[in-house]
Amino acid sequence: MSVSLLENQLLRQIGYPFPRSPEQRNQFLESDAELIQVADGSTLALTTDCIAEEIQTGLYSDPEHIGWMTVAVNLSDLAAVGARPLGLLLSENLPPNFPPEKLSALQKGIAAACQAMGVYVLGGDTNTSSCWQMGGTAVGIIPPGEPLISRKGARAGHLLYASGPMGLGSAYAFTMLFGATGQAVHYRPTPRLDAGALVRRLGSSCIDTSDGFFHALANLMETNAVGFQLQTPLNAYVHPDAQRISQAGQLPLWIFLAGPHGEFELLFTLPPENETEFLKAATDIQWKPLKIGVCTADEQCTLTQPDGASRMVSPAAIANAFPEAGGDPKVFLQKLLTLEKDYQTAGH
Repeated sequence: MSVSLLENQLLRQIGYPFPRSPEQRNQFLESDAELIQVADGSTLALTTDCIAEEIQTGLYSDPEHIGWMTVAVNLSDLAAVGARPLGLLLSENLPPNFPPEKLSALQKGIAAACQAMGVYVLGGDTNTSSCWQMGGTAVGIIPPGEPLISRKGARAGHLLYASGPMGLGSAYAFTMLFGATGQAVHYRPTPRLDAGALVRRLGSSCIDTSDGFFHALANLMETNAVGFQLQTPLNAYVHPDAQRISQAGQLPLWIFLAGPHGEFELLFTLPPENETEFLKAATDIQWKPLKIGVCTADEQCTLTQPDGASRMVSPAAIANAFPEAGGDPKVFLQKLLTLEKDYQTAGH
């Protein structure tokens, strides 16, 4: 793979001084949650995440929504490793004189998310801060003797699936950051905990799309040194709201899979010999996963357009456009449109 994720380069600089625990089952950057074996043979899944930039940029402004997302961003990592949630620790850093009605709405959002996702707040920490920031640490468990899953394990010939339509996160971000009048998007993602447990049993690798589809795909490519043929036409797995906003803004549809603000679906690979059993089990839990493509030995990626035409794309280059833009949404969009011109030129 010629292009690597800039985020992973930074994370290697941050994480390289720290020795790995002998009880840790996953390698560095190979799992959405850290997997720790305990004395009875169970595996603990641990993860931490925060809501900070989203509040500061105005992407999230409604306190109830912020409360919901604080829970969702952490539980999604447990879903990606198929762990059953044990509980959540919260860190609430609030500005001085935080209005009581905002605090009430914030806690209401947290409570609603916990009820919907079947998790309990175990405790946490509250501080006063110049900036409003919300963080969490989620703890989950995988019983003894059951298989584990991480980002590592995809092989040539394995099938690529998604837990549901993608692009909703980018559609929401576009309406909030670019003031798309009349293009409201309902965004209350619920992590795929039941789906993740099934994927852990029959899949070969898994990652959530919290940072967007192409970022997730680039991670799978980089971790496993593989490529992907995305044989299913793009419009079959892009969320209808993203398609609506794409048409209204006359923007290429794939751009709504490129943003760093995702929809918390699962992107996973599946050995073909497990597909029949997997689909039957998915039906039993009333879940319709979306088949997107197949894993290849060459470290390249082909994308099938809505009209059936295919083009070569670089998921890592697409994902890297955001940090290269300095996090500026307008510069990021221009970089994506430049990539679109490059892809069109290469196709002729």
